[in-house]
Amino acid sequence: METRSFILVVGSMKQYCLTCDKVFYPTNNNYIGYPFKNGYWSAEEQRYIFSETNVRSRVFHSRSCMESFLCEHTDILTPIYKQIKEREGNNARTRENQTELTETSSS
Repeated sequence: METRSFILVVGSMKQYCLTCDKVFYPTNNNYIGYPFKNGYWSAEEQRYIFSETNVRSRVFHSRSCMESFLCEHTDILTPIYKQIKEREGNNARTRENQTELTETSSS
């Protein structure tokens, strides 16, 4: 009879990969899951700090699954990327205009 063992990561959140349905357990202090958004280095604690939202946003168990998903859905994602870029441009112009108005009124 075969005995199987596994490691349960306490305090982790069970996730299913969107591409292959593999189960993975991202936590605040590991590099498991993609997309991986960088946290920051804490000099006080001498360790890398991960944000909680970063853990929740990891929906692929590996980078290859993420790239596969993005390639398969390029036709859907391209307009979304363009819309985000346009909004960023509009927001930047709005901030520039507000800065100019503030500088003009303060002079």
